[in-house]
Amino acid sequence: MKNFLEALSQFPLKNPGDKLSLEITPSGRKVAKMQTNNGKLKYSKTQYPNGTIMETKVTKA
Repeated sequence: MKNFLEALSQFPLKNPGDKLSLEITPSGRKVAKMQTNNGKLKYSKTQYPNGTIMETKVTKA
């Protein structure tokens, strides 16, 4: 799990309203979601039980 969370350290929570959620689903997926800067930056990372990792980063102008 340590490597899984290291990517989140790139985007520290600094402002009121910044959000971070971590979840392990019943199917064994590890899901991390973060939203900063009033929703202008969204980042999610999902690690599946087979080791596959999917990352998504959305930046709004």
